[in-house]
Amino acid sequence: MPKQFYLPVTDEGKMTWLNNLAVKLPNHAATLGISTETVTSVQNDANMFSYMINLVNSFKAGLGERVGYKDIIKNGPEGTAIGPVPVFKNTAPPTVVPAGIFIRLRRLIRNIKSNNNYNESIGSDLGVIGAETDEITLEMKPVLKIKMVAGKPEIIWKKGNADSIDLYVDRGDGKSFVYLANDSNPNYTDVCRIKQNR
Repeated sequence: MPKQFYLPVTDEGKMTWLNNLAVKLPNHAATLGISTETVTSVQNDANMFSYMINLVNSFKAGLGERVGYKDIIKNGPEGTAIGPVPVFKNTAPPTVVPAGIFIRLRRLIRNIKSNNNYNESIGSDLGVIGAETDEITLEMKPVLKIKMVAGKPEIIWKKGNADSIDLYVDRGDGKSFVYLANDSNPNYTDVCRIKQNR
């Protein structure tokens, strides 16, 4: 049965997944030949990503209260009891990490899965094996958009649960649709320029 991609789609899902990885990676580091520096880097990534998700959620949650307070002090009505001024929580940020947390993590997971000592039990514990899905891949219907870039069509698509997409093209030469390419990294730029008046 096919499996979904192991990495959750939402930021909250990614935060939970990354926190699990940061906690459990040290248990498997020696078996997988992962350095202490890499483990620390993953833990710092988890701390920073959690901090930012919680910070954004805190701003969103307090936005209504702050806007309401601002509106009352701006337009009254006069005599309205306004209460204490909303304040920001003073939380010290964690260690700053380089940009590209999930780019680094995908690379790390690829390396982990290619390690000779990797097995499904380790993968399950680290959360790097996607859940089984009963989605029939023959019935997947991608949504494609096209934009012109320097006279060439760029086919815009989202990967979702697919590994790749087969693209076919009809160039108007009487051959109907013919195979163009298999693309595994969105988006795809066709090297053939579009002819005018077609």
